[in-house]
Amino acid sequence: MAGISTASSTVVVSAQPKLDIHDGIVTTTSSQIAAHFGKQHKAVLRAIRNLSGVVEADFYQRNFVPIQISTDLGMGRTRKDPAYLITRDGFVFLVMGFIGKEAAAWKVAYLAAFNRMEAELQKPAQDPQRIQLAQRLATQAAAQVTQAVFDAVMAADNTDWRHARYLLNLGYDREGQPSVPHAQPIGDDQMIVSFNALPERIGSGEILSATDAQLATLATACTQRLTQRAQHREKQAAKPNLPATQPAPSLPPGTLMMTFR
Repeated sequence: MAGISTASSTVVVSAQPKLDIHDGIVTTTSSQIAAHFGKQHKAVLRAIRNLSGVVEADFYQRNFVPIQISTDLGMGRTRKDPAYLITRDGFVFLVMGFIGKEAAAWKVAYLAAFNRMEAELQKPAQDPQRIQLAQRLATQAAAQVTQAVFDAVMAADNTDWRHARYLLNLGYDREGQPSVPHAQPIGDDQMIVSFNALPERIGSGEILSATDAQLATLATACTQRLTQRAQHREKQAAKPNLPATQPAPSLPPGTLMMTFR
């Protein structure tokens, strides 16, 4: 069966059951159970219907809800087939009689999935006041962004405004209110990229607008900076170390000492 591998006497289920939430209750489906436990769907449906004469009607109706699913017939055709939404209690009752190592492994996987999703449902909901504040700030920020973009586009040169690019800065003040955004035009020869990403973008040819002269200038500047740093480190290494007992040079009161590299 797909998703199951055997190691010595232990069956390991690598796939994860895909559960859903309906009306606040975690559920699976009869079709998914049939697929995972290696059974025909009609056999699972028959087992579920047989339970109606064994368990109380209220239990059966709460834990086995009839639905319809679409079955792919190929060639773009589909068919509506009966199925069931099944809760945790319904799942436990249904698979109780499924035996075998693979069935046991899938039982464990399903119960673990039920536990995870039910734990998520038990988490406290967000504070309504916090949600309202977030919505209000988002509305204010959106309005300010709209105005900033409008002003930037209207102020652009009439000859190239359709191709202009803008850098939008938007932040919040100490009270959590959105600050007034600023939209700054970005020239054709300007780019926004991190130091870590720049070498990769240059090496991959992604920055197509750069000329040979510009790339050579960039390489020269990097080489010069590396040379300067190496020379600075050599000078620092050549300086004699002061004895540990020698006091540091005194400075007049109020003097601030700063070191630049």
